[in-house]
Amino acid sequence: MGSAVDARPDPKDVLWSIAEVERDTGLGKDTLRVWERRYGFPTPTRDAFGERQYDPAQLLRLRLIKRLMDAGHRPGKVVGLPQEALEALCDAAAEHPRAVPLPVVGVIPLDTQWIDWLRHNQIDHLRHALQREVMKQGLGSAVENLVAPLCVAVGDAWLRGEVSVFQEHLFSETVRTVLRDAIAAVESSSRELMRRPKVLLTTTPSETHTLGLLMAESFFALESCERVSLGASTPIPDIVIASRQLQVNVVALSFSAHASRREVLDSLRQLAEQLPWEVEVWAGGAAAVLHSKAMPENVRVLRRASEVSLQVGAWRARNRQE
Repeated sequence: MGSAVDARPDPKDVLWSIAEVERDTGLGKDTLRVWERRYGFPTPTRDAFGERQYDPAQLLRLRLIKRLMDAGHRPGKVVGLPQEALEALCDAAAEHPRAVPLPVVGVIPLDTQWIDWLRHNQIDHLRHALQREVMKQGLGSAVENLVAPLCVAVGDAWLRGEVSVFQEHLFSETVRTVLRDAIAAVESSSRELMRRPKVLLTTTPSETHTLGLLMAESFFALESCERVSLGASTPIPDIVIASRQLQVNVVALSFSAHASRREVLDSLRQLAEQLPWEVEVWAGGAAAVLHSKAMPENVRVLRRASEVSLQVGAWRARNRQE
C-alpha cells in the first residue's frame, strides 16, 4: 500500500493559477495577459473552466523577469528570453549591486544584519531597530542615512534571490508603519501651525510603489507643510481635479527605478499642461529619466528626499511666505 507521501503530486507537475502567479511574482494579471499577446510568453494552459494555468518552469522564468525589471531592464528586452539567458543577466546584475554602504553598528554593517533579519522573518527585530534609529537620529536623518539606502539593499538582495517577494513586501509594510508613526509624532510635538506650501502626494497610474513618496512626506512633515496623500496610481485627470478642489500649491510625485520613460514623461507633460499655472510639480525617485534633458522645464526634480526641505524653503522665498 502506498503511503500518503507517495500520493502527493510531483512538484514539476503542479500548475499555478494566474492569481497565484501574481502573488508569487508581483506581476499583475493584466501584465501577464498583455505579455502573452505581445511577446508570446508566458504560454499557460487552460483548466476545465478556461482559467489560465502556469507550470513551474514558466513561474521560474517570470520570477527572473521580475528581478530584471526591478534592476532596470525593460519587458520588451527580457520577456522573450530563455531561462539560461535570464539567469545570466541576473548573475551579471548581482555582481554590480546598487546598494549604498550603510553606517556601521559595532563591526556589523547595518545592511548585513538587517537583511539577515528579513531573511529569517524576524520582522519585530527589524521594526524595533528602525524605531530606535528614528529616535536616535531623528526622522530626517534616519530617512536619508538609513531607510533610503536600506531600501536599495533590500532590492538588491531580492535581485540576488536572498529574500522572497513576500519578505520584500513585509519590509515595505514595516517601513511604512515606522515612518507613519514617526510622522504622526512630529506633528503632535510641533508647536508650529501648518504652513504652506500645501502639498498633494501621489503616484501616476502605472506607478504602484509608494515608499519614496512616504520618505518625501517625512520631510514635508518636518517642514510643517500641510499634506494630502492620495496613495498610489491616481489617474492624471483626478490629480488635476484634486489639486483644484483642494487648492494645493505643489503636486509631489515619486517614480521608481523601473518606471517607463515614456509614461513618466507623458504624465509629467500632461500635468504641467493641465494644472493651474500656480501649482508646481515636484518629482523624485530612482527613475533615470528624471535626470535627463527630456524633462519638462517647469517640473522641479528632487534627487533625494532630503531636498524637500530645500525646495520648501525656496518655495516660501518665492512666495514671500512668512
